[in-house]
Amino acid sequence: MANELETSFAMTLLRRHNMNPLAFLLALLFFAGGGWASAQADSISLNARLVLGTGKEKQGSKKVSESIHKRLAKVFKWVHYYQLSSKKLTIDDAKTMTSKLSKNASIKVSNQKNGKVSVSLFSGGKMLLQKTQTLRSGHYMVLAGKSTGDSAWFIVLSKSN
Repeated sequence: MANELETSFAMTLLRRHNMNPLAFLLALLFFAGGGWASAQADSISLNARLVLGTGKEKQGSKKVSESIHKRLAKVFKWVHYYQLSSKKLTIDDAKTMTSKLSKNASIKVSNQKNGKVSVSLFSGGKMLLQKTQTLRSGHYMVLAGKSTGDSAWFIVLSKSN
């Protein structure tokens, strides 16, 4: 009896609003399931850059953006910063992705929801450090790699829009 009542209610609603049954079913699934947007809302897109900091100018090398240069120059001693490689990563909620940025440098990034990411930095297969941070647009997460006397390398992560 309850099933017949539910069916007749749905049919009355369809007739009254002159709605296609397929459109009604799709709308019902969309609203009952929370919508398409919320299913993808927790993925995060990041830009990962391998950066070289050095006191020597390197002709023909790609300099980092002014905002990254300012961020690094506040903390580190190098005069010049060059982008050696970059990767765009999209990581679903509660998932982890590994990305190789050079022959020796790689990162393992975990999306921990609400813009919070955990990053492990590897050099030659050995983990150097791990850092967790909430990434907001316009801000950077910086992980410092090995330093020699005249240079050092960094991983700079930022949130993509």
